[in-house]
Amino acid sequence: MRWIIVVLVFATSAFGQTMPTRIQPDEAAKHLVRKTPAAYPPSAELARIQGNVILEIAIDPSGQASARRLVTGHPMLVQAAIASVDQWRYQPFEVNGKPVTALTFVMVTFGNPANHDVEDRAEILFQNDFWNAIESAQLALGKGDFSDAEQQLNRARDFLAPVSDGRHNVPERWRLMTTMGHVAMAQNKDDEAEQYYQKALALRQNDDKDAPATAATLAFLSDLYLKEKRYDLARDEAGHSLAIYEKNFAKTGSNNLSARQDYGRAVAYESWTLSKLASQQDNSIEAARHCRKVLDFQTFLAASDRDSFVSTCERAIMEKK
Repeated sequence: MRWIIVVLVFATSAFGQTMPTRIQPDEAAKHLVRKTPAAYPPSAELARIQGNVILEIAIDPSGQASARRLVTGHPMLVQAAIASVDQWRYQPFEVNGKPVTALTFVMVTFGNPANHDVEDRAEILFQNDFWNAIESAQLALGKGDFSDAEQQLNRARDFLAPVSDGRHNVPERWRLMTTMGHVAMAQNKDDEAEQYYQKALALRQNDDKDAPATAATLAFLSDLYLKEKRYDLARDEAGHSLAIYEKNFAKTGSNNLSARQDYGRAVAYESWTLSKLASQQDNSIEAARHCRKVLDFQTFLAASDRDSFVSTCERAIMEKK
């Protein structure tokens, strides 16, 4: 499903992309200029299923909305909610006078679920506060401000602590653990970083071993082991990560360009990591093999990396001919 690819947002800084601007839900609602009503699924209506579907949405620079991630909602109502939101339009959001991609949370209501409104609005508030803190930590980390990054992560942990219904045990706790791992690794606290990554991996492996977030965590561990020159472990984790990304790329339809871009980019970067590892271990055959995949997926690379990756890999392949 389309919104599942959101777990790949972990890679925004690693892949050289700009982090979207997060907008408070109440503020975003003031910019809404067209809200298409959700069509009540006949089967759900017949079964008297009512409820709210909470979605994280992206609003592109033109103001077009699209569902990005399912937060919560009855399975029989989710697709109708997504179909509705995908037709919403907003007045574009701007930063420094330029339109930007924005993120926010919305609630799509079916029937009259009055008993859940208070709980669901609290959920939206939690989501907004938690992800604001996480993204602030990521921005601080990018600036090398480790003290601020740790403060923001403590805020995120405080927001998460009261949650006891289990709904947030996977995506939110996974993101908290991996971001804490990034901050520790950036400060050369490698043992601490490894512990955080292993905890994140355990969360995801209990959920879905082939989930993109599992692949992401394995890639983080690979980067850590590469830094520590533990090359065999780095190769194993990168290889496992690559296999998961390839599997997700293969099963994503050509009509889902966003997902294919995300998975294709991940395949290219993990193949690049494996080619570097092979070169460092003087295994030119393996380096060339992984470089061929980099070239196969080069269109998915960030422009800032494409030329250097391609030229290096072309040389590696030519040397084996």
